[in-house]
Amino acid sequence: MYQALGGFPVIEALVDDFYQIMSTDPAARDCFATHSGRDLRESGEKLKAFLSGWTGGPQLYLERYGHPRLRMRHMPFSIGSKEGEQWLYCMRLALGRSPIEPGLQQELLASFAQVAAMLSGVRD
Repeated sequence: MYQALGGFPVIEALVDDFYQIMSTDPAARDCFATHSGRDLRESGEKLKAFLSGWTGGPQLYLERYGHPRLRMRHMPFSIGSKEGEQWLYCMRLALGRSPIEPGLQQELLASFAQVAAMLSGVRD
């Protein structure tokens, strides 16, 4: 999948667009609020590293931060279904701006929806 996406440059642009959307679109305010007081650049770098390995590319997250342990790492944040839906909304818009082919975008969104449901279940 990593190569089909276009590799790290496409992941980098996708995540940059994602955080730009999240930080400016009022429809994402609850999701953005979970980042209050945090450096979005750091969050973006972690998401880029995670997506690299998650899509079959270099295991950057694992090398830099250890095992992702998504549920544990997201426990400190108030993530419910509303925040999960807003996260998916931002990612859907960012994917739509990307050069990733539509079928692959849908595949990614389906996987992201599963992860969002798992993480929002932490607080709902």
